[in-house]
Amino acid sequence: MRRSTSKGAWAVRRVGGQTLWLALLLLCACASTRLCAQSFPNNSGALFLSLPVGAEAVGMGQTAVTLQGHGEAAFWNPAGLATLDESEFGLQNGSLAVGKSYALTAYVHTHGIGVLGGAVYLLNYGDLERTDSTSSTIARLSPRNLEFLASYATQVGALSIGVNYKLVEFRVECSGDCREFPNGEGVTHGLDLGGQLAVGPEGALRIGFAIRNIGFKLQVNNRDQADPLPAHLVVGALYRVTLRHEEASGVESDRLDVRVAADLDSPWGSYGESEMRIGLDVGYQRLVRLRGGYAFVRDGLSGPSVGMGISSGSIGVDLARTFLSGSDFVTENPTFFSFRVAF
Repeated sequence: MRRSTSKGAWAVRRVGGQTLWLALLLLCACASTRLCAQSFPNNSGALFLSLPVGAEAVGMGQTAVTLQGHGEAAFWNPAGLATLDESEFGLQNGSLAVGKSYALTAYVHTHGIGVLGGAVYLLNYGDLERTDSTSSTIARLSPRNLEFLASYATQVGALSIGVNYKLVEFRVECSGDCREFPNGEGVTHGLDLGGQLAVGPEGALRIGFAIRNIGFKLQVNNRDQADPLPAHLVVGALYRVTLRHEEASGVESDRLDVRVAADLDSPWGSYGESEMRIGLDVGYQRLVRLRGGYAFVRDGLSGPSVGMGISSGSIGVDLARTFLSGSDFVTENPTFFSFRVAF
């Protein structure tokens, strides 16, 4: 097996014999920012659920348990959906070490009921080719992960609560000589539960918590090989400081603000070390936002991230990039793009 600098650390293009299934295992259990957590084998099922989604969150170092006002909050803490002022449609794209990720979100704000909607998330690992003794391609496998979300969130005073029902799928499609490598599919179900509490004047302090990926094991071949979902408990806080200045008319303006956030992410129902993330967001209202952060994760893949967001009217765009540090893997730094439109 060889490394590919164009597709990431574990992007395998030509493999033969039993190496193919080893490659598939690595693709499933060695996700972009959490590659090969060898000390946590009991949390190896559907690890793609632990990958970041959405440029706004990534730009702030993945400090997203307090994320609010946008549909991508569904992937981090469904309670953040309750703060949507309008209905929203969104698209997210990520270029990860193991492949390309795509997400579509659609949420409707209803007065008196809350926010309803759903999302679809796809992680495409690319194609794996099986070769014979003459290095000729005889089969091509296409592994994919899919997640379907149905969400509901509402506000009760200063408290926001939300829930996701999720259907999780791992699928391997084979073309060519597939006698030894038939198509495979595994499906399971899970839940995300979360809350956010606004504290202080104008809700300057926001506290969030979420329990993610509670559900049944993901089974592809047989029950003995079924893996639990990577359940996590995440707690965090965000504090907003308004920078006031006096305009020529003598009236104070508070269009500039700084937001500082920190999250603590711990395995739920299994052993493992906690991970910490910190983030900063500086901006002029919703028009322009500049972001930065740092994710302290395992296996030498900690690193900083930067991002920015621009909004005009009902349209918003976010960009972000992470810079992996202390890693021996040859891979491009992951990039993220988000687009949304309110209606």
